[in-house]
Amino acid sequence: MTPRQNESGSTFNVRDHNLSEVIQLLHRNGAMSRASISRETGLSAPTVSALANVLIESGLIGEAGEAESSGGRRPILMQFKYQARYAMGIDLGATHITSTVINLGGTTVAKRTVGVDAMRDPQAAIELARSYLSEMLDETNISASEILGVGIAAPAPLEGQGLSLLSPIILPAWKGIDLKKEIGRDLENLRIYVDNDANAGALAEKWWGAGRGYSNMAYIKLGTGVGSGLIINDDIYRGSAGTAGEIGHTSINSDGPMCRCGNHGCMESYVGSPAIIANVANKIKTQPIPGLAPGNIKVRDLATAAFSGDSTAIQIIQEVGGYLGIAIANLLNLINPGLIVMGGDLVAAGPVMLQAVQETALARAIPKAGKEVTIIASDMGDDVVAIGAATLVFHHAFQPGMIANILIPEKEVARRTSSVAIG
Repeated sequence: MTPRQNESGSTFNVRDHNLSEVIQLLHRNGAMSRASISRETGLSAPTVSALANVLIESGLIGEAGEAESSGGRRPILMQFKYQARYAMGIDLGATHITSTVINLGGTTVAKRTVGVDAMRDPQAAIELARSYLSEMLDETNISASEILGVGIAAPAPLEGQGLSLLSPIILPAWKGIDLKKEIGRDLENLRIYVDNDANAGALAEKWWGAGRGYSNMAYIKLGTGVGSGLIINDDIYRGSAGTAGEIGHTSINSDGPMCRCGNHGCMESYVGSPAIIANVANKIKTQPIPGLAPGNIKVRDLATAAFSGDSTAIQIIQEVGGYLGIAIANLLNLINPGLIVMGGDLVAAGPVMLQAVQETALARAIPKAGKEVTIIASDMGDDVVAIGAATLVFHHAFQPGMIANILIPEKEVARRTSSVAIG
């Protein structure tokens, strides 16, 4: 068989491709008969039977009784075991760290979260993240062999040969710090994946949230910065340099304020948390907002006040939504996603925020692109990026060339399938 490469550079052949296809099909459907798998994939019955045996011996699927028969012998169902493997995820936010463990069904089995100035104190953030991984393993009694890897979501564009360095333009304190290497100390046997936080959020929505069923979608993360994770043709789109989706650094006013990236008038300068807080601090000098006081302004409290009907909070949220709508209109025109999901503290404003975004975006987008898109707020909660970071592990592990890592040793896979014509 001629080996090929997947997006991570791992080699694979037809056998790996078929294993990947079968496991992903079972993961989506939960339970299927061998005959149904054969019909769905086009693989021969002997091939499916051989692959199913490998998956059974790997503990990923089990037999779950008989299915209904359309005539003749009743087929045996193959049941996917969502508790057979786990992944760990770290949301390395600008002002917090959330770490989680999820199973193959996306269910969270352990979580830790704490506020930390990760932007300015990378070593403290790294040590907290590493300690949480150890604590969660102890808490769950999950063995290291059941963990497929660790995913890390970072609040900045990635660079460096392995895309594991954070952009020093956005996070100067992190210059030269290799996330994969630092988090991976003492975790030599675990695969570690790094991506930006918006991509992780997009992956979480695609696998477990509103994005299921959409091949082309975007997730917009609203926080200290503003980023978008793009799913194109069912996969993360990173671009040639890994910086695709940096919607917060698209200019919406060439004469606007200086952004931390060095440009003028970036959307982040209007929609990012620091800009919103500065605006609120100025407003409440003459127009108080319930729950907000100088020196203690939180974006979520502003959003909650707007949701509760405070007129000043509503005005600020509508203005922010208008700016965001401009950027989303540009995204609709360029990428044409079928779904846009917004996440972050601002979405707590509910319809106030959503309506302002929708009205501006649809008014400025090409009519057909606007007509066929759904723009919604995420309902996955505050842990969406951490869950997405863990999902990065599954996303890679299910790919041809990587699939053997979640089964049994590759040489054993080869031995058990070599006697069958796979294809």
